[in-house]
Amino acid sequence: MPTGVWIIEPYLIQTHVTGRYDTDGHYQGAPTLRDDWQVALPIMYGVSDRLTLSLGLNAVQAREESGNWHWATSDSSVSANWLLAQGKGPHTPAVTLVLKQNLPTGEHDLLEQAGLLGATGSGAYTTTVGVYGQAYFLPGRNLRGRLNLTWRLPGADVNVDGRSAYGTEVGFHGSATLDDAIQATGSLEYSINPQWVLATDLVYEKEHGARVRGTGIGSGVERTPIDHRLASSWRLSLAPAVEYNWSDRGGVIVGALVSLRGRNSAAIVSPQVAVNLAF
Repeated sequence: MPTGVWIIEPYLIQTHVTGRYDTDGHYQGAPTLRDDWQVALPIMYGVSDRLTLSLGLNAVQAREESGNWHWATSDSSVSANWLLAQGKGPHTPAVTLVLKQNLPTGEHDLLEQAGLLGATGSGAYTTTVGVYGQAYFLPGRNLRGRLNLTWRLPGADVNVDGRSAYGTEVGFHGSATLDDAIQATGSLEYSINPQWVLATDLVYEKEHGARVRGTGIGSGVERTPIDHRLASSWRLSLAPAVEYNWSDRGGVIVGALVSLRGRNSAAIVSPQVAVNLAF
């Protein structure tokens, strides 16, 4: 980003779970579930022509055991993007190094005390490193291609009590150690004119699970040791979108993330809308 420029891009995201991909990758339909909602607010600032700092704030629809729901904070993040290389020609690629730190500001355990049906966060201070690349094509530079690769480092430890995001039940006391995760996104954006843009992303996500260790409530007075691994999972999704820019300082993008294949993951349709504002 240019030096001294602020960008905020609030998202409203609805996620509808249509089913699940089992351990063999087969799609299994599910009864209609209530849709989940999320608000995401990335805030970015151009410190210099090479360094951009970002803060990501998130809120999700938290479902209560009583059947009610309320908005609650999810995990947040801080990140730094450093421009490694910028070609001088009109079609030469730019490459950026990304470092992102997750901040566990959501609820990940003791869900029974909070009266929640599901977690709103991971509880983990995870670190992600990535490389982003982009280049412009066609004589008018109106086709942009992007390739983003990220890797979440393994080894983050999370203290876990009671019912949690890691599948533990009431009475559990222990920890979870997260394995690594990767994400690859390939994107194309075609500018019809300065106002209208057609875009599509192909997104591959893979998580290598976690190890959960601790003790739970047994049948007697002694506690039962628990040591198991959460299965790894992956999902391939497509996200078509259309963007309208009313000026070089503002625009809106509307699209949907639709899962195509997967393993040990939810099948989803996730429409979303975002407004991009520069200051």
